[in-house]
Amino acid sequence: MPKVEGLISRELYTIGPLAGVARAAYIMEHYGIGCLPVIDDGKLVGIVTSRDIRRAHPNRLVADAMTRQVITISPTASLLEAQRLMVKHNVERLVVVQDEHVVGIITSSQVSAEMAKYTDSLTGLYKAEIFCEKALEILKNSQEIAVIFLDLDNFGFINKEYGHIFGDRVLIRTAAVLKNLMDVKKEALCRYAGDEFAAATCRSLTEAEKLAREMTSALAGENWPDKIEVTVSAGIAGGACEELRRAHNDADYIIKYLVNLASLASSRAKTIKQPVVVARACATEFLPGA
Repeated sequence: MPKVEGLISRELYTIGPLAGVARAAYIMEHYGIGCLPVIDDGKLVGIVTSRDIRRAHPNRLVADAMTRQVITISPTASLLEAQRLMVKHNVERLVVVQDEHVVGIITSSQVSAEMAKYTDSLTGLYKAEIFCEKALEILKNSQEIAVIFLDLDNFGFINKEYGHIFGDRVLIRTAAVLKNLMDVKKEALCRYAGDEFAAATCRSLTEAEKLAREMTSALAGENWPDKIEVTVSAGIAGGACEELRRAHNDADYIIKYLVNLASLASSRAKTIKQPVVVARACATEFLPGA
């Protein structure tokens, strides 16, 4: 998952609180930037934006025009966290701070442009990188976690028989059907690869199985073009978050483990021709030191 540090520009311009607003305006215009962190005695004390400049008289001090409550973020934070902070505080910029020192600024346009690289252009769903980041949040903040891995059945045949344009339409509608069954504010859905989709939820395994069966039934009952039959095989893996975190201290590994386990369960479902197979994540199965 991309981090904030990847968006920080090398050049950072700041200003002191006792400088004039006219000076701040000149720096912004000269360097084509929209804000300046305000630094006093090496400490961040505010931020002055082009909006602040427009509202202030040019003879006033930056200290009079600046915004004192600055929303900051660490360079190691994810872009998801940056996006969340911008929405929560209704700001277009975040000041990046490391060890109490300002190291850069990121903007909402930068974050949006970078996030677009991790969004599937066909279905509009997140790609695997963002999915894993959201699954990590569930693992960290919830009591339960479950990963549902879904693999369309005989999709290769659909592509060969009806063409790739038709196959793309199937993928787009599949994404829409799955998304409609989920709470996108609390759960994550992605196009994992090709004709594979993955969902992460804070529901219990029992509730996740119920959701998976709703997904498989909804797709099977969809009114597909040319009356074709579209089915999916689903695998589920999950368990108590605290137990999983206690079993292994690498959260990234836990998520990869769950995805792999759910993927194997999906393959098992396809083999035995059952719509859903559940694989409970057992802490004792973790590879030691992995």
